[in-house]
Amino acid sequence: MSRTWLGLAMLLALMGCREDPRRVENENLGIAATFPGPPKLHRHTDPGPFGDVEWFDLAMSPAGRLDETFSVAVGNLPPGDKGGTTPREILTTFQNFLGYRFGPLQRLELPPEKGPGFRYKVKSNSGRAVEGIVVIRRGRLHHAQAIVRREGDPRTAAFLEDFEVRTR
Repeated sequence: MSRTWLGLAMLLALMGCREDPRRVENENLGIAATFPGPPKLHRHTDPGPFGDVEWFDLAMSPAGRLDETFSVAVGNLPPGDKGGTTPREILTTFQNFLGYRFGPLQRLELPPEKGPGFRYKVKSNSGRAVEGIVVIRRGRLHHAQAIVRREGDPRTAAFLEDFEVRTR
């Protein structure tokens, strides 16, 4: 009997049991978002189209689903003009970077009160549905992104609709 319960517990873990939504408001990063579960904070520096960018990521993957992620990354743009000097140029550079990673994007401009920025949707090379929002403010790039198994996942819509970049 105990083997049956152990097997059932393992099956539920592999299926990705529902997480408890977590509202995260971080004044230092200037963001607020509700994740499907508890995110973890990571800090790293990566090379990219703007040079070396220091990123602060809040990310979570549902239990047992390492192929799905919900993340908010805030990057401090380095000094200089690599990748552009205006918000429009910087956003175009980042869109091209995302296109290089995932393929051609469907892009929709954000309303002025939420931008400057854009929302995007793309199917990754591995077949995952990728949706995100990119906003530039105060010399920082704010990027919320959901990668899930199927397009139309309600967790993606809830996560991105709730994402906001705050001004200090």
